[in-house]
Amino acid sequence: MSVSIKSDGVLERVAQNLGRLPDWLPAIVRVHMDTLGAIVVDEMKAAVEEHRYTGALSDSITHQAADGGYEQRIYPTAMRGAYDAGTILELGTRPIPNARWAPIRAWADFRGLPAFPVWWKIRTLGVSEHPFLERTLQASGEHITEAARRMVTTAAEQILYGGGKVGV
Repeated sequence: MSVSIKSDGVLERVAQNLGRLPDWLPAIVRVHMDTLGAIVVDEMKAAVEEHRYTGALSDSITHQAADGGYEQRIYPTAMRGAYDAGTILELGTRPIPNARWAPIRAWADFRGLPAFPVWWKIRTLGVSEHPFLERTLQASGEHITEAARRMVTTAAEQILYGGGKVGV
C-alpha cells in the first residue's frame, strides 16, 4: 500500500515566498517601525505637556531610524544653554548657584508663582525631576503591540499570498 499526496502548488508558492523573505521582510519592518516612531513622538509630547513653558522641548521631540530601520530613537533635541532639556526635565539638577534671575522670573510669571522662592530653590536645591520617559513607554505599550501585530500579519500574508505591494 502506498500513500500519494498531490500538491496544488500552495506549498511550493509558500516555500518560494519564504525563500524571498530577505527581499521583502525588511520593508515590512521599516514601514511599521517608522509609523510607530511617529506615534511614540506624539505620546512623548503628551507626557511633557504638563511642564510646557515655551513649547521648545515638546516641539523638539523627534524620531530617527537606526540599525537599518529596525530601531526607532525617539528623543527631544532642545537645549537649555549647554544642557539637554529632556535630561533636565527627566532627572532634575543639582543646585545651580549661579542661576540667572530673568528666565526664572519669566517662568514663574507664566506659572503664576512668586519668582523669588523658585529662584532660591533652584540656586540651593536644584530643579526638581519630572520623569516623562516611563509615562511615554506606558502610553506607547498598546501602540507597540499593535505595530508588532501588523508586522506579523503583513509578513504572514506575504508568505501565503506573495506579490503585491509590501508593507502597506
